[in-house]
Amino acid sequence: MQDGGLVPALRARLLAAAASDGGWGYYAGKASRVEPTAWALLALGFGASDSDARLTDAASFLQQIQQPSGLLVEPGLVGPHAGPNYGWNGLAALALRTRSETADAPWVQRLSNALVAAKGVQLAQEDRAVLNQNSQLQGWSWTDGTFSWVEPTAWNLLALKTSGTVDEAARARIDEAEALIADRACDPAGWNYGNSAVLMQDLRPYVSTTALALLAMQDRRDLPEVAAGLAWLEEHASSERSAMALALTAMCLTVFDRPVGTVVTELGSQAEETAFLGNAHLEAMALYALTLDEHRAGTLRVAGGA
Repeated sequence: MQDGGLVPALRARLLAAAASDGGWGYYAGKASRVEPTAWALLALGFGASDSDARLTDAASFLQQIQQPSGLLVEPGLVGPHAGPNYGWNGLAALALRTRSETADAPWVQRLSNALVAAKGVQLAQEDRAVLNQNSQLQGWSWTDGTFSWVEPTAWNLLALKTSGTVDEAARARIDEAEALIADRACDPAGWNYGNSAVLMQDLRPYVSTTALALLAMQDRRDLPEVAAGLAWLEEHASSERSAMALALTAMCLTVFDRPVGTVVTELGSQAEETAFLGNAHLEAMALYALTLDEHRAGTLRVAGGA
């Protein structure tokens, strides 16, 4: 989608940043992490075959850090961050399902089963004037024993919807997660990272969170929150000039069959101006977004979402 050598350069930089254990860190030379590894799997799954061995190694890294619970836990972490990150586990499950050699692997199914079983904590229902949301709904939290947030809920919801087979337990989690995301929509539209309003103060929506929530709800276009959120995103598509916001917006608008030219042009400009400061996670997201003409975000599409 970009002229010149931007896409090949991003591919080359991303491939060069792979760690010796097969994964990707946020920066070259840093410890491998789940999020950048999952995005590399998504971004390098198209185009030249020179990345095939790297992708096999990346899947092997994720398998090596799987715990008996089925969840992926990054090595070397201590303290409150030592457990699983449920958002990135959902992203990894989504990415692994796109690879033919891992899509039906038993260890990937164990990961999916663990995510179905995971839930954010419930809170006593507050007066809606104090906390304008249903705190009994359980999506997914970032870490163990904490409240559900929009982003990890969206990643896990999207992972379950694209998994191919949805059993009764997964369907129940999908239904509750959809209800949570609809309940957390801001007034008049879009999504904040956490709540829509607190102490009678409306919280503003963010582009990246709105794009992600819409990706997870792409097959629920009948809901007024989805229609309003999409209209808001189109209006504010280029208002947040971060690589993450622009890339997610391009992916989301593509899935909803909306024009993405301006967003992609802005993302390309960011790549040329900043090189994303060498952040492999952002390079992978940008590479996926800048090659949307090739794959049309097929790995993020939910059956019945059109």
